[in-house]
Amino acid sequence: MTELLNTRDRFVVGIDLGTSHTVVASALLAGAAADIALLHIPQRSTAAEVVAQTLLPSVRYQAAPGELGDSWQQPWAPQGASAESPAVIGRWARDLGAAVPSRLVASAKSWLSHPGVDRTAAILPWGAGDDVAKVSPLAASASYLAHVKAAWDQAHPTAPLHDQTVVLTVPASFDEGARALTLEAAQLAGLPSVQLLEEPKAAFHDWL
Repeated sequence: MTELLNTRDRFVVGIDLGTSHTVVASALLAGAAADIALLHIPQRSTAAEVVAQTLLPSVRYQAAPGELGDSWQQPWAPQGASAESPAVIGRWARDLGAAVPSRLVASAKSWLSHPGVDRTAAILPWGAGDDVAKVSPLAASASYLAHVKAAWDQAHPTAPLHDQTVVLTVPASFDEGARALTLEAAQLAGLPSVQLLEEPKAAFHDWL
């Protein structure tokens, strides 16, 4: 019975960790192309509301202590956040960052491929003052993937993401350093084994 359950619940999961948005699609290993489904990712839209949408803005808002009350802890506390350095990921982060850009971590994916900075150092938000808790491009990317993992695991309690075949897209322009950091971000998010697929190849497979 357990073997049948495990076979039934085996998925191929594709994650597009985009510069602007993150999207997750999946299909059963034994299914057909027509069975591909997008994951609805819970995220806070306001201080009072959590919504589930297929697009997760790839942004993180580094709030001041007490600024967000306890709202930043739902639906999940972002990886690396604490009461002393609260943060929020996704739609609400984007809206908060529009009002206070100096606290918004954006384009972490692009920073991963920037050879002129230490991509493992806490440098984001870039140019923010000393009163803003900073994170590295690596940590920010890992926090988006950790949010995706939490969303998947909630939606598929019998098929946790770390047990699935996970494909993570990367730009063709990524060098070996950026690819290695992407794999490290996945490991930090609790995804010990992922396959990287260049975005043009992903588009070609979709066309086929």
